[in-house]
Amino acid sequence: MIEPSDGLPTLSVEELSHLLKDGLATLFPEDLWVEGQVSNFHDARSGHAYFDLVEPSAVPGRAVAAKLSVALFKGARIGVDHTLAAVGELALANDLQLRIRARLDFYPPSGRLQLIMNGVDPAFTLGRLAAERERLLHALADEGLLRANRANPIPVPPLRVGLVTSIGSAAHADFSEEISRSGFPFTILERDARVQGDGSAVDLAEALHMVATHQPDVIALVRGGGSATDLAAFDAEVLARTIATLDVAVVTGIGHEVDRAVADEVAHTAFKTPTACAVAIVGQVAAFADAVTDLQESIALRAGASTARSTDLLDDLAQRTARSATAVLDRRADRLDDKVKRLRRSPLATLDRQAERLAGITSNLRALDPARILARGWSITRLADGTLVRSVTDTAVGDTLVTHVAGGTVTSTVDETEPASREETP
Repeated sequence: MIEPSDGLPTLSVEELSHLLKDGLATLFPEDLWVEGQVSNFHDARSGHAYFDLVEPSAVPGRAVAAKLSVALFKGARIGVDHTLAAVGELALANDLQLRIRARLDFYPPSGRLQLIMNGVDPAFTLGRLAAERERLLHALADEGLLRANRANPIPVPPLRVGLVTSIGSAAHADFSEEISRSGFPFTILERDARVQGDGSAVDLAEALHMVATHQPDVIALVRGGGSATDLAAFDAEVLARTIATLDVAVVTGIGHEVDRAVADEVAHTAFKTPTACAVAIVGQVAAFADAVTDLQESIALRAGASTARSTDLLDDLAQRTARSATAVLDRRADRLDDKVKRLRRSPLATLDRQAERLAGITSNLRALDPARILARGWSITRLADGTLVRSVTDTAVGDTLVTHVAGGTVTSTVDETEPASREETP
């Protein structure tokens, strides 16, 4: 081997790796606490867990500021998982803020500097989660978004329901069964979405936007509970802002009995479970149906009462009309009897008067009888053709005259006519 002329030592990779390992052991002889955010979490089949503990960049979208690999071996993992679960229903997952206890180690075969984790501080994680939650709630309140969705009215009855959940899950089954069992004619607009894990918050937000475009009466956002880590998506800012800015009421049933997620805080109404969420929606429809039934019964009762009153009025009017008509008919009958009696008397009186008049006329006619006139010395002269001779001018010389006198006729011939003088003219 030829040594470099600069006098610097030459080491093999293995020698340098062991020096680094020994140096780290000397520099960090004891465990240390390291804070960071979980990324690239991998749950190995062996029971070990591997992930990166990163320092996120202060500028959104940029690469992380620093990163260290972490190995959590099976033996230590049992204690870590138990600690997280017992204190805050937490579980190792991406994006979780951790303060881990570990020793710094260099692994020569892979040339990897890593932290060998053996403990965790759950209070740190809970504090960071709570702090982030409070920060987000204050920001939403300052922007007027914390109560924005509650301003959206839920139409009555809400029969067109949007449903955002993991289709096929227990939450989906519980909600759907309660809706189906109600017997009401619901229309369910379902949208499948991931409810935990990487990207689940964005997936849920996109699902809500998609369902809202179909203009449901209300949107139900449900899942079947889980650990605080499982429910992390429901504390995400992107989901909270989506709910707050929708123009459709969103009701939640996330399935956790103690804490409320940020999604619950910004929703129109929050319920404990998917079943409770469905029961509330069914209850609104049932209340509307009951109100309609009550209204129908009220209308029927009022109609019956009105009909009864109208019948009573009609009966009273009929009785009054009958009495009035009877009185009128009685008066008319009396008047008719009177007229009949008068009519019966009137013809006899009229006949008597007419008989008297007829007798007078007959007497006058008898006085004018030509036979009686002739008996008093008068005569009636006619021409041979029967023409009555009224004046001397009605005759001419040679005319035959027939004169009627009492007891017969006298026939004569006109020999001469002589008009009367003026003094003789009557």
